[in-house]
Amino acid sequence: MHEEEAERDFMEEYSIVSEGLQQFGLTEYQARTYTGLVAYGVADAETIASTIELPRTSVYKALDALHEMGYVIVSEGRPRIYRPAEPLEIKSRLSSRLDEVFGRLNTLYEILSEKGEPQVVYTIYGREKVFEKISEFLKRTDEEIIISSPSFSIILSELDAEFQSLHKRNVTTTIITEPGEKVLSWAKVQRRERLIATDIISDGKRALLASPGFEACGYTHNPSIASHLVNFMDILMRRQ
Repeated sequence: MHEEEAERDFMEEYSIVSEGLQQFGLTEYQARTYTGLVAYGVADAETIASTIELPRTSVYKALDALHEMGYVIVSEGRPRIYRPAEPLEIKSRLSSRLDEVFGRLNTLYEILSEKGEPQVVYTIYGREKVFEKISEFLKRTDEEIIISSPSFSIILSELDAEFQSLHKRNVTTTIITEPGEKVLSWAKVQRRERLIATDIISDGKRALLASPGFEACGYTHNPSIASHLVNFMDILMRRQ
């Protein structure tokens, strides 16, 4: 009976942690795979897949993605052996990125303060709500949208219908993203390394700044802030 209770406690904790990690930009399979690997310690993909009851091919894909993001360490050989990066190290990395993103947002906030303009920067928390706001930006764009993001493929997978609508409406779309990220064949694309946050400018008058895992964002409909970000984007696109 004691073993059954322990297993129930473990599965409950596993579910809570996995769902929590998805708020920081991981897919469901990535979150479940990393959580399972933390619980197991060191294992090969087949062992992890069996433990968390996911298809082996899906676990391989999740592990490859987690390795690229720095969540997993891989030992070469056959079979490959995986171990999790230390959770507190990942927490520290995410915290520093979040601090940087909102430090930039606060800079924009202070620019308006110096100009004596009303404070119109709003903050949203929660991955689902952030993507709802990004969706709204895409839908409201009439002429031009610029998106700079290290994880554009995630945005595309969440909002494919909105992007197809942009294309049908002949909205000029510019994407700045990391090498290897999936993009739109019909958009203007520039590749840049070491991007951190997601910046979106809609029609030069609406701006949005999201954290790396899309767990929070700040947005504004103030043209002054949008103009400031447009200048930043121009510099970024001209940089070699």
